[in-house]
Amino acid sequence: MSSSSSDRASCASAQKHKILRASYWEEGMKSVPVLIAGGGPVGMTLANVLAYFGIRSMLVETNTTTTRHPKMDITNSRSMELFRRFGLSDALRKVAVPEDHPFDVAWITSLAGYELHRFRYLTPSEFRKRIRVKNDGTQPLEPPMRVSQVEIEPVLKKAIDARPEVEVRFGVAFERFEEKNDHVVAVLREQGSGAQEHVTCQYLIGCDGGSSRVRAGLGIQLEGQARVGELYMIHFRSTERDLLQRWGVAWHYQSPLGTMIAQNDDDIWTVHVPVFPSQDSTKLDPRALVEAYAGRSFPFEILVANAWTPHLLVAESYGRGRVLLAGDSAHQFIPTGGYGMNSGVGDAIDLGWKLAATL
Repeated sequence: MSSSSSDRASCASAQKHKILRASYWEEGMKSVPVLIAGGGPVGMTLANVLAYFGIRSMLVETNTTTTRHPKMDITNSRSMELFRRFGLSDALRKVAVPEDHPFDVAWITSLAGYELHRFRYLTPSEFRKRIRVKNDGTQPLEPPMRVSQVEIEPVLKKAIDARPEVEVRFGVAFERFEEKNDHVVAVLREQGSGAQEHVTCQYLIGCDGGSSRVRAGLGIQLEGQARVGELYMIHFRSTERDLLQRWGVAWHYQSPLGTMIAQNDDDIWTVHVPVFPSQDSTKLDPRALVEAYAGRSFPFEILVANAWTPHLLVAESYGRGRVLLAGDSAHQFIPTGGYGMNSGVGDAIDLGWKLAATL
């Protein structure tokens, strides 16, 4: 072959490789095997699992901090087994309600009135004893755990912050994506500066909640009941335990007016009351609602108060091609039982090992 022919062949080969490289990773863009949209418990659990298997990921979260809003107050035995598998259970238990505190549910007329009945449930310490004594394969490896999502998220974030495989970017919003033959191009926006950035990934995972932009980008609809009544939540701080724990420590207090949750068995509590069709939730007085629930006035500081709507929804599909959904972006429950976060943790673990195996 002549020198000029050799040069032409070399140039053609280089051009071919350049085209192939551009088709796989867009030129001039940051690339990562997995991009996770959403930095709640589901997204952070997924990032932890991928890192455990040595897979790099980038996690983006619109908010600049972990949640400050009360959500979910029980991590069930299965979730704790999964967290234990990936080395997270001990750190999570350190921020939970003490292990000698029960999961009791009390039925009351009001806090100032009478306790009518109490469903008694094992403390985690008692649960551990039962696991040891009845070692016949019928028990879980871990007791459930009483802990608010407000406490869970900082633990999960600390874990991924320590992982070199994870690029953690809070304060960065996921905006949209375009799926190509062998990769996905995502558009991100820095919340502070407004700067836009394009990132390529092999897989995009939407862990971005009920109003998921990832799901919307796929055109996947939700099926089920979008509105299952309306409730009003008042999250408050008070040390009036002579009133709030008149009959000893309990987890939930049920009354004809609603439900009160002991968040930490110390000074943080949440009351949920129904909003009736004849009521305008924007005109409700949160202080009056708490005092009506309690049966008398007492000193407390309102931390968060708002109306909210329970949902019973599931996505038509959990994803398509290289774009997948997990957690609330795929399914939304009434929060009774904590199934929202717990099922989302299951999603994250399941996706994590399968993505790791694929990659």
